[in-house]
Amino acid sequence: MNRSQKHRYGVLLFMLLSAAAILYSLEQILNQEAFQWIMNQNEYKTMLAETAELFAAFCLSGFLIPGNRQKLMAAVLILSVFLWAHTTFVPVLASGLYLAYILFLGRFLRVSVWRLPGKDGMASDFLTGGAFLMIIFCLMSAVGIGSVPCLNIFVFISAGALVFLGRSCLKTDWDKEKAAPYNWKEIFFLAFLMTMLCIQAGRINIAVDYDSLWYGVRSRYILDNGHGIYENMGTIGIVYTYSKGFEVLTLPLSQLPSYSFITSVNLWLAGGVLYLGYKIGRFYMKREQAVFLAAMLSANPGIMNMAVTAKSDMITLLFQEIMVYYLLCYRKAGRQSWRYLGYAVSAFFISLTLKPTALVFSTAVFGMAVLYLLGKLYFPKFWAEGQNSGVLAVMAGAALALAGIWARTLIITGLPLTSVFSSLLTRLGFHMKYPFVANSIPNCSSGSSLKEQAWQFANRLYGFFFCPVGADMDHVILAWGGFMLFFLLLLWIVSHFCGKNVDRGEKHELSVLLGLIYVPFLIVNLISLAMLTQVDGNYFMLLYVLTTVYVLKAAAEAGERAVWRGAVGAGVWVLLFSVFFTAMVNWNWSLGFTPVSFRHRGYYNHQDAARQDMISKGNEKIWNLLAADPETRLIAIGEHPGVLAFPCSVQSYDDITGVWGNVALVKKMDYFVEFMNYAKTDYVYVQAGYSGEKNRSYTLIKDLIEWGKLVPVCFEDGNLLAAVEINGEYSEMSARALTEFERCYIKKEANEKQ
Repeated sequence: MNRSQKHRYGVLLFMLLSAAAILYSLEQILNQEAFQWIMNQNEYKTMLAETAELFAAFCLSGFLIPGNRQKLMAAVLILSVFLWAHTTFVPVLASGLYLAYILFLGRFLRVSVWRLPGKDGMASDFLTGGAFLMIIFCLMSAVGIGSVPCLNIFVFISAGALVFLGRSCLKTDWDKEKAAPYNWKEIFFLAFLMTMLCIQAGRINIAVDYDSLWYGVRSRYILDNGHGIYENMGTIGIVYTYSKGFEVLTLPLSQLPSYSFITSVNLWLAGGVLYLGYKIGRFYMKREQAVFLAAMLSANPGIMNMAVTAKSDMITLLFQEIMVYYLLCYRKAGRQSWRYLGYAVSAFFISLTLKPTALVFSTAVFGMAVLYLLGKLYFPKFWAEGQNSGVLAVMAGAALALAGIWARTLIITGLPLTSVFSSLLTRLGFHMKYPFVANSIPNCSSGSSLKEQAWQFANRLYGFFFCPVGADMDHVILAWGGFMLFFLLLLWIVSHFCGKNVDRGEKHELSVLLGLIYVPFLIVNLISLAMLTQVDGNYFMLLYVLTTVYVLKAAAEAGERAVWRGAVGAGVWVLLFSVFFTAMVNWNWSLGFTPVSFRHRGYYNHQDAARQDMISKGNEKIWNLLAADPETRLIAIGEHPGVLAFPCSVQSYDDITGVWGNVALVKKMDYFVEFMNYAKTDYVYVQAGYSGEKNRSYTLIKDLIEWGKLVPVCFEDGNLLAAVEINGEYSEMSARALTEFERCYIKKEANEKQ
């Protein structure tokens, strides 16, 4: 048996193992009662049927219509009909126009003002526009004119000015290249990619998840109380003190009646993530191979399910990709094009404004790249190029944006960064302000023996590879990219088994840089997987991207056609599996798409739906009273995050007493009064049936009413809204108010589970 035959048998074994693993994973998933129930629902069956029709429409238009531009127009038409049918056309269009404004702003600054090359691409325009828009919003807030209406006025005026002043900078098209006609494989993979985006778009209205309702879609109330982002809103939940770059950037969309105007931004950014994945792949692969890479990324629920949340994971991933892309551009172009390094540094800074954990993952990638470049003595003198001042301006803008966003957290909490880093920062000399408490980095293995730690880690790896179910996997299943990791592991093994030394010259240097970025980053992720108390699938989004690039690069460079053909052949099975699985799961466990309708305004009114839900629970008068002034500050004692739907600055009792709050604030009445004074609380709401005799919240409310600190304003169907009187005292009136509360408020039944 010669070497070539051994390689073919190795590839065949890889394909058989991939198929067996898919069948095993499928069996494990179908044995779960929840998934069996989902598969039997009409909404799921209808969703799969519509997905198949949509894919067929994209394929047929691609195969039958000549010319790449005509194919694109046909795809846009199909997509527009789909979006309108599922009541999300207007949010997608509006958010797309807003992102186009950010791109145009960045391009105007880069090309027209700082004379940087237009050919550097949309990624550099987006990071420049995003950074300087953050700076402008931060400056407006610093002088007290950062309210959302003021930001909207600025956006409209500046957009109009850009139309007249910035048209000249569009003469050089973004990423202009004479593309050859797409072949049938590229059309197939692009149709698949578009279909996966449509799966997310079709359910964007009904898949608003817990965290999005908690803080993602409430930016207008938790970031702005009439003056801008630097005003202390009195909210204690740690999520309100996270780095809020994404929320600040999307503030102009936060007053619109549908949450989908914000979540649609992430849908567009998901497209950007796939495009950047393709662009990174082009450093190592042919176009067809890079398109397959992008299709594989679109099949990863761990990435794509974040396209329908209002959280910052998707934009963080995009800027991390931008960072990697320009590091590779810099290494390829050489020392004379150091502006690429400037873009990478800028993207690194911006990623830190978006998500606290980016401090670990972005730094791990950027740090290894910088060490490599230092080792190669690859840093030029900044004045060696005539365009240095423009790149310095972009870098300075990103640094100022980071300072502006971190300044908010510093002003409110005393720390520039919260989440799990607060305990580390306090040890470095920072002092956390009242009423916040420091949180330490969780370690699920603390106190366990080495054998127990190894067993737990093995179980987690098994869950990531095959079937993410069980206590450790509750959050992984919602955004799972694990099976693809197992497929890529097998492909990496067969690629090295069959590979030849075809990675030479310039491509070799790029491969070294990618390897030095990826391998340490993989180790950091494995350590995180072993240590984290709660594992979320979306923590590993960048790992999914880099692993896909790293392994498909190895397959493309193996030197044996059979390896790549085997990768594509087994990859198609993975794509089909991902459609089946992605259609079942999302962060809200919603079923199917938004129901088809062609008679509507083009968007789903979430605010009106929230109002109607509150009315059905007996809160109409309370809603109207609170809606009269959006700057009203409210503490809501009730089901979290449902009670956060009131149209004002509201925090829940769970925010205060939960794991990310400070439960000591409710230990004594005086402590809670002190906190309400700090928070400038106007009202306290108590939901009917939520508190009972054995609840601390019930006894606390009774004490506050009895001592005149809370004055009932409205009882409605057993719900209470009470005004805060910090200086109130015990009186006959307060005693009568307590009697009224005990008579009118509907308590939780004593026999209900506490």
